Amino acid sequence: MKKIVYPALIAIVIATSAFKVVNSASLWKVKEDTYSVKFTSKKFDGTFKGLKSELLFDENDLTNSKLMATIDVNTINTGNGMRNGHAKKGLDAQTFKTVKFVSTSITKTSEGYQAIGKLTIKDVTKELRIPFTFNKNSDGGVFAGNFSVKPSEFNVTRSGTPEVLDFQLNIPVTK
Repeated sequence: MKKIVYPALIAIVIATSAFKVVNSASLWKVKEDTYSVKFTSKKFDGTFKGLKSELLFDENDLTNSKLMATIDVNTINTGNGMRNGHAKKGLDAQTFKTVKFVSTSITKTSEGYQAIGKLTIKDVTKELRIPFTFNKNSDGGVFAGNFSVKPSEFNVTRSGTPEVLDFQLNIPVTK
């Protein structure tokens, strides 16, 4: 019996250790009520709330790093209730409740990092490059980035929609 049990146990240990996945990227949690997702345009400015994210990031292990985030479209705030309503209609907020970004790769740049991924607005998904920085501090860190979007490329074509929206992200995080 011992002749069968010991080799079987050794085989199980070897087999299960062969499938162990090591991911050194740290999971960062957004500090609620301290982050900002702002946009500016030639016509109006505004903000979004309702950020949900999974931020796996290690500056020394970019291969295993991944940034995923959604924003609740219904939280748009331009400072004007009527304009908010028009924006929600343009984004078809009743049907498409979130804007979503999922990185496919993250690379180091001379200014910081770049997340390349898929941005989905309404029923359109396009590749987007988001340059960003990550600054560690005593209680976590801050992700900050800027990028631009042309709403018409995502079927957001309601009258009054700006040609370009410039986004600024400031996302304090903890582990």
